[in-house]
Amino acid sequence: MLPGLGLAMLAAGGISILRTYTSGTAATETVPAGATSVRIRVWHGGAAGGRGASDGGGGGGGGFAEKTAICASGDTLTYTVAGTTAGRSTNGTGAVGALSSVSGTLTGGGSINISGTAAGGGIAGAGGGGTGGTATGGDTNTTGSNGVAGDGAGTSGAGGAGAGIDAGAGGTANGGAGTAPGGGGGGAPSPTTSGQGARGQVEYYYT
Repeated sequence: MLPGLGLAMLAAGGISILRTYTSGTAATETVPAGATSVRIRVWHGGAAGGRGASDGGGGGGGGFAEKTAICASGDTLTYTVAGTTAGRSTNGTGAVGALSSVSGTLTGGGSINISGTAAGGGIAGAGGGGTGGTATGGDTNTTGSNGVAGDGAGTSGAGGAGAGIDAGAGGTANGGAGTAPGGGGGGAPSPTTSGQGARGQVEYYYT
């Protein structure tokens, strides 16, 4: 779905509106007219793979949170969608994944504060794959998959998958990019650039 695209359908006694965002920094989301409940889904970004002289470990996958709360028309929430994390073009540990977030106060639903901890980048050589990122603030919080370690002898590791429903896959070894939302990048040997960590996503479903 395109960034910010909303799908609306009249339902018996209420509404059904889905809004999905694949970009945005400190952006404002306003609860639409007629909505009394919102389901919030947040996918964090994946980490980049590591790069070493012979191989590297895959980056960890991003975490996922889901929360349902009471809301009212005109309530506002602030959200940020995790961007991609570039792969390494020099030897070393891949960069950690970016974090998505949703925060604010809903009428009848209380305070919302969805965040997490970043997925770890893959490590050069046999040092290991990156750890999966966590999520916090949801009714359910799911940790992303760990990246696969390189073996230190020429075989790199794949990135870890993102967590949650419809999450992205980890990138393949030797520089494969993670798939959005949340897949970690694959490790790589020099001189190949390691795989980038995929972006996150934020979704609101109103009824």
